[in-house]
Amino acid sequence: MRKWASALAAVAIAATMLFAGCGDDDSSEPADTSGATATSASADLGLKTPGKLLVGSDIPYAPFEFTDAGSTEVKGFDVDLVTAIAATFGVTDVEFKRESFDTIFTTTAQGRFDLAASSITITDERKKVVAFSDPYFEANQSIMVRSDDAKGLDALAGKTITPAEAETALKGMTLGVQRGTTGAELASKVPGAKSQQFQIIDDAFNALLAKRVDAVLNDYAISAYATVAKPNLKVVAKVSPSESYGFAFPKESTALVAAFDEGLAKVKADGTYAEIYRRWFNEEPPAS
Repeated sequence: MRKWASALAAVAIAATMLFAGCGDDDSSEPADTSGATATSASADLGLKTPGKLLVGSDIPYAPFEFTDAGSTEVKGFDVDLVTAIAATFGVTDVEFKRESFDTIFTTTAQGRFDLAASSITITDERKKVVAFSDPYFEANQSIMVRSDDAKGLDALAGKTITPAEAETALKGMTLGVQRGTTGAELASKVPGAKSQQFQIIDDAFNALLAKRVDAVLNDYAISAYATVAKPNLKVVAKVSPSESYGFAFPKESTALVAAFDEGLAKVKADGTYAEIYRRWFNEEPPAS
């Protein structure tokens, strides 16, 4: 494909020079090359399709990536942030594709996507498979329960507790988690607990509502957002320390990672990041 593109480009250049030589004067305006410049720049980043960014994402995971009922348009914090960052290096065509979280690292490493954006916690284990951008969001794990049956966890309400304290509080319970997440990892360490793993986090929330699990371990921002639509559920505690989200890339995508890090710094500096944060969380982003 690249050889044919080069040949066609050469023909186009030759034709342009021929017609320029036949003109009566030099008053013709130069062609608009802004689109070509953006495509060329993105080609240098090794995108699967020059000028387009293909993003793998576990959908739904509101408010970071999700669709409204009856719609196929993906929206959310990650979507807006990736789109804003891509615009800093001239790419305006951004497509989010659905991918299960428990396979997203493998498929990204294999080059199925240009990157993965899916509220992904940066861990040393995951760094063995993919490359990460600079952190773009700080998150805590959290404990969610039913509003009418907190399983004796109301004493934790409003607190931020350590993983060891969470393990003690949840001992022997049945816990709902999303497969492949850091919440599932924490649940695996709770003495005597049984974990029910779900493909998407909404299924864990629904299992809690149906009393098939006693509590859900999941990222705080997502669980807190879910309680707006599910008032019979509540988050009783955060679990420290916080985790850092990053965008994940194939390891060989060094130029694209560098472009994303530079773009992230730009949207933070010009206020775009804060605007997107306020849009989805209705508060100012942390000072850090």
